[in-house]
Amino acid sequence: MFLLLYLTAFAGGGKSENKDNQKNNNLIWEKVKTYENDNKSEIEWEKFNDQIDFLLNDKGINNSINSFNRSIVINDKDIGPDITFLVPIGFKSSEEMRLDFSIRGWNRRPKNSDLFAWNNGDAVGQAFLNIFNNEKTSLGLNLGMRSLYSGSQYSGGTTGVGEGLSMGFRIDRALSDSSGLALGAEQLIHFDDTTDTGRDIYITYSKAFWSKKDENVFPFTVLTGGIGTGYLALWEDTKFACSDLFGGAGVDVNNYYPLCWGPFGAVSFVFNNKFSSFIEYNNYSFMIGSSIAPTNKIRLTFGLTLAESFDDYDLSSDDFRWFSRISLGF
Repeated sequence: MFLLLYLTAFAGGGKSENKDNQKNNNLIWEKVKTYENDNKSEIEWEKFNDQIDFLLNDKGINNSINSFNRSIVINDKDIGPDITFLVPIGFKSSEEMRLDFSIRGWNRRPKNSDLFAWNNGDAVGQAFLNIFNNEKTSLGLNLGMRSLYSGSQYSGGTTGVGEGLSMGFRIDRALSDSSGLALGAEQLIHFDDTTDTGRDIYITYSKAFWSKKDENVFPFTVLTGGIGTGYLALWEDTKFACSDLFGGAGVDVNNYYPLCWGPFGAVSFVFNNKFSSFIEYNNYSFMIGSSIAPTNKIRLTFGLTLAESFDDYDLSSDDFRWFSRISLGF
């Protein structure tokens, strides 16, 4: 609303209705109705994080770290590369995918043999299923298969496909956006007597660290540590709390070993949402490896075993072995 000023003229020839006003030389104030502009734009202020919002396209993360099997998950949408091989990671499982299939294997290294020869190597199949997942906690099951091939064309075919079947579980919880704790067991329940991949019960913790304080951009480092059984407790010098629980360690089909506990750990370097490298001590061996995630469904991992517990971790290039894993998620 506003006031409109009418100034009357004093000269002759004015309209008849204004003659009294002209005569008295008065100013006439009149209140008139106006209409607001319905299309008038308003300034809207919105709070945003200038460290993150414009960097999210392949350059930054939103300080949200989860896991999917041994892979890291960024912003709960990008299924990234693996950050360990045997060591279980502690981050809460992602809500992005529910099912993961993987095949992991490594060669054997007889004396005077080539580093990259298969030499009757070994492989194991695993499946991981998330059955419950909310913002902070998830619960999953895992299935292990010791024998993936039967036949005479390739080595390792003396057992039938599906032998060495086992089952386990995993419960994990997010402690913050960049840390988590998990309790789980792989190959806990054996459905036959041909499983030698170990009853790997574990408690593990993982935490992500950035190189610059409060700047959540690549690259970043992940530290993982915990205690476990089975293949995660093979070195005699670090074993503790041994028992006959669950039927032993399950690391050998011909010999019995008690179920013992031992420490493990890993340091992982996540360069971007497609590539990582890691160093791990899983109590069975020291390993170095790298992993790539060409798509959100596929992860490929390859590396070298540098020293092993059965040899008291003697470091010799003649004993190096390679390992690999391919994983497919849905």
